[in-house]
Amino acid sequence: MKKILIVDDDEIVRFALEEALSGKGFLTSQAADGNTALDCFLREQPDAVLLDLRMPGMDGIAVLKELRRADPDVPVIMITAYGDIPTAVEAIKLGAYDFVEKPPQLSRIILMVGRALEKAEMEREIRRLGKSVAEAEALRTAYSKLIELDRMKTAFLSTISHELRTPLTSVMGFAGLVRKKLAKGLHTDAEKAASEKDRLIKNMDIIIFEAEKLTRMINNILYMIEMEDDRAEWKQEPVSMRDIIESVVPAVAVPLEEKGIVFHREIEEGLPEIIGDSNRLALLVNNLILNAVKFTEQGSITCSAKGTPEGVRVSVRDTGTGIPDRDLTGIFDKFMQSGDSLTGKPSGLGIGLPICRHIVERHGGRIWVESAPGKGSEFIFVLPTGQGQVS
Repeated sequence: MKKILIVDDDEIVRFALEEALSGKGFLTSQAADGNTALDCFLREQPDAVLLDLRMPGMDGIAVLKELRRADPDVPVIMITAYGDIPTAVEAIKLGAYDFVEKPPQLSRIILMVGRALEKAEMEREIRRLGKSVAEAEALRTAYSKLIELDRMKTAFLSTISHELRTPLTSVMGFAGLVRKKLAKGLHTDAEKAASEKDRLIKNMDIIIFEAEKLTRMINNILYMIEMEDDRAEWKQEPVSMRDIIESVVPAVAVPLEEKGIVFHREIEEGLPEIIGDSNRLALLVNNLILNAVKFTEQGSITCSAKGTPEGVRVSVRDTGTGIPDRDLTGIFDKFMQSGDSLTGKPSGLGIGLPICRHIVERHGGRIWVESAPGKGSEFIFVLPTGQGQVS
């Protein structure tokens, strides 16, 4: 019989998991805190661990690190609330097998435990068959990358449902208020009617803003799908980066105004044209500015463009929080978001910057970031001038 260690400070959760696992023939043991869990792990040597992410004292991340040191082969499945999904993804990078959200779906837990045990057994079989250390490590690395990508996609789908639902709820709520008020009619008193009209206009402004936010997210999702399809058509036409930047300004005005962020444009006169797809280049600039807004609570954002021997150089510079060194290398990877996972990452889908990189590279250019915590960030891309950049 396989032994499963259940670690959670919630007695009800421990009881439900024990009942479900015992009913499927597993032996179980329980721990309500991190220190007890480590003692139990060393004493009983379980085949798998179900580990709560948020616990008083030693949290799940700290326990996971100790478990990995004690035995890196025992699969650990994290149990997390929705708001801790970014931290759960970080846990996977530290060696966790997978994560499930609270309240845990017992059928999914059973299935996941089974798969985790199968994976552990497969790794033991590789070693038993006498594979060389190098071959075994290569297989382990490749398999781990596949598992990590799959888990990140799971987290991405969970995030999509939340991120789309939030503005949609606002749209429906404020639309309902407007409809209710219009059905009732404005006040007969002119002054009160004017006040009611102002409130309705503000409600409509919120509806429009949230609808535009939804549209941007959906466009990014559709574009991410398009990125995987090499059959997508790209226009090749003369494009002015000045015109591209100016066309984006109205689309980002509302989020800038909401935060009170000052927006500067520094566009060199006489910029040479590039050959490219104007719609996709507008999406590129739009995503970079909105990304800067997301990480900037006060101060300014500056969008600049100038000619260089390499081509047209465009940058978006902010006075925001900056990016930790650990996040810089993967900042343009799909589903990645910068921030402190223990205090919560900014909202978003984690696909805006990968889209930016894809657009730049399809135009024959390059993109990079220069940043330091507390000193803001500058995203820079260079596009070559001349014919036929889009490939």
